[in-house]
Amino acid sequence: MEYFFLEFQVDDSKRFNALCQVFNEIKKDKDNNSWRNEEDWLIFFDRKALSHFWWPSEKERTEYFRRWLATPVKQRRTDHSLKTPWDFYSMFDAFKNGEYQLIACRMVSADRARLEFEPFSYPYGGTGAIQALVESFDFIILAKDDGTAYTKFNL
Repeated sequence: MEYFFLEFQVDDSKRFNALCQVFNEIKKDKDNNSWRNEEDWLIFFDRKALSHFWWPSEKERTEYFRRWLATPVKQRRTDHSLKTPWDFYSMFDAFKNGEYQLIACRMVSADRARLEFEPFSYPYGGTGAIQALVESFDFIILAKDDGTAYTKFNL
């Protein structure tokens, strides 16, 4: 059976194994609908992976949302000053609330892997959190099939 997926280049088997470990833990919590405390996720990420996320202070978060709300709706998605990396804890909230089942994180060739999922409905929440997870382990997304289209990324 073909599932929807993100496909990515794997050039470091240790990083891939670390990604698979956290993927399996997220899958376990999602399958059981029993989520651990936010801070408990930190042990699955090394310093390098954690550096991919946004860690705003309360003041920075407040200022960001003030700017977001002050920006006209049509400009919010295109205003580069409003772009931030994923917030670490928001990524897990997105996994928790995404209307999809996580299937597998597996190698599909000698240097490519896929993180596969199956949506329950549409819209299901998108692939943003999945992409943030994969990229936090320094992997480059090559292609995705998110249910709307197969997209190959030019590198």
